[in-house]
Amino acid sequence: MQEIKLKGLDETIYYEKLVNGLRVYIWKTTTKKTFKGTLTYNVGSEDVSFKVGTKNYQVPYGTAHFLEHILCKKDDGTSLLTDFNRLGCYSNAATYGYKTVYEFMGSDNFYEALELLLNNIEKKNFVLEHFLSEKGPIKEEARRGLDSAPRLISEEINKGLFSTYPNRMPGVGTLDDIENIKLSDLELLYKSFYHPENCLLIITGNIEADKTIEFVKNHESCITFAKYKNPKKTNYKEPKNVVKKDSVIKINVETPKVYVSLKTPLTPLKNYDIMEMLDAVNIVLNVNFGATSLLREDLINKKLVTTIGAYAYIERDYLIIQVVSKTKYPSKVLPILKDKLLNLEIVASDIIRKKNSEIANLVLGYEDVESVNDYLSYSLSKFNKIWDNEKEIIENMTTEKIKEIISKVSFEEISTLIVEPKKTEDK
Repeated sequence: MQEIKLKGLDETIYYEKLVNGLRVYIWKTTTKKTFKGTLTYNVGSEDVSFKVGTKNYQVPYGTAHFLEHILCKKDDGTSLLTDFNRLGCYSNAATYGYKTVYEFMGSDNFYEALELLLNNIEKKNFVLEHFLSEKGPIKEEARRGLDSAPRLISEEINKGLFSTYPNRMPGVGTLDDIENIKLSDLELLYKSFYHPENCLLIITGNIEADKTIEFVKNHESCITFAKYKNPKKTNYKEPKNVVKKDSVIKINVETPKVYVSLKTPLTPLKNYDIMEMLDAVNIVLNVNFGATSLLREDLINKKLVTTIGAYAYIERDYLIIQVVSKTKYPSKVLPILKDKLLNLEIVASDIIRKKNSEIANLVLGYEDVESVNDYLSYSLSKFNKIWDNEKEIIENMTTEKIKEIISKVSFEEISTLIVEPKKTEDK
């Protein structure tokens, strides 16, 4: 078992890759009584087009999410989540654009819960009756999504930014998509991607690493898996231009919101470590739009906004910077936010202060079992990497380095969105 020492944090991640390809990551703590186990598969709602061997496949949008629902049913039709409840564990499953996650949390019956999860997900019989009975609830979930503000906002933002990336479509699928999904589509996705070589088992909490590894090894040795066919996901070519410069939608929100989204290619930033680049950009955004920023203080004092913030993330070949504010005066606030984004201030004293804040947050994050698990699932499934030196990256980051990184960011392609409440007559 390999030990990954996190520099400057006095933390260790234990890692072992099993014979069948399953990668197991364990973070142990004695200060908490709880544990969290996560089974993360490298397949999500965006994986509707892929290649296995020489054959290309296409499945409807929503297939990965439908599969998640089916895998949370036991062979007898009862819910897997109910069995976790009997063990005193909270459980959940979620389909993201790039991954599907099955998880449990608790403070007792760890090995029973782990075995329950592995048994049900790794050995699946697809029953037509279960498939047919689940279509209705999934359609209802999709209908609720038509009136879900966070989902509608996310979809509208992505439609404004991207013309080819599949994240511009609803992850759960449209009602037509769901109706067109066949049982064979679920079996295809499962057989193609649900394999130990395409899976991460992440365990965090008050557990014994050695004992847990041996338990997993013994469990996996009793299962025969077909040879992994290493499916190739479609590599979408996305134009650098945004699709919509400005959009307005009316949905069920109480207070208007403003979103300013910047789309910039990663290519000019390829020589920087991903974490270094993201940390640098987020530090600058925090300085300019964060809780202690002069802009936030000014806009709140003038009663123009109630909240304001900004963050950066990576979407395939692009870095996305997003500024968001809750405001009763969207037409006034929007140009202010946009102007600030185009004229970011990088002041040494502010950078030092935010660096210290980022380091503090990093240290505090390792006091929470769930946060560590979520972070490992994100970094490993998104980037296939654990950064053992993130604290050092932040500590060693200079104002000059940050300016250099920001200089590689293109501020040409910006998409804005104003979210307005529906009027009574519109509802």
